[in-house]
Amino acid sequence: MKKNCNFINFANFPKQYETLLKKAAVTVLESEKVEKYQINFIMVDDKEIKKLNTKYRKVRRITDVISFLVVPELFMGDVYISKNRSQKQAKEYANAWQQELAYLVIHGALHLCGYTDYDAVSRAKMFAKQDKIFKCLFYWL
Repeated sequence: MKKNCNFINFANFPKQYETLLKKAAVTVLESEKVEKYQINFIMVDDKEIKKLNTKYRKVRRITDVISFLVVPELFMGDVYISKNRSQKQAKEYANAWQQELAYLVIHGALHLCGYTDYDAVSRAKMFAKQDKIFKCLFYWL
């Protein structure tokens, strides 16, 4: 019997949120029919995410999420989420921080699946998908 090698790892996230965040990521992967995956979600500060954006995207600004599909054929990737930005956005959108983190996990996982938000058409498609998944997780809102 072949051992399942799927894993999702969370670094620097509040431990009490990890079950919800894993469910958010797995929901994306299932909806996209990704069967094998290895993903690291890493929480960083604004300074670090700006460095990543500058180095890899040639964009000198802070974003809430940046995703890297490191080994596409094995669906191995890293998703960096800004702690500072996610906390600010939670307040701005009147979400609990765990809800905002779930939303950003969904967003980052969709990026790994090939969705982009660089133009209006792609953004509309991506945000419709992520909003649908978010509402499934938080159906009582």
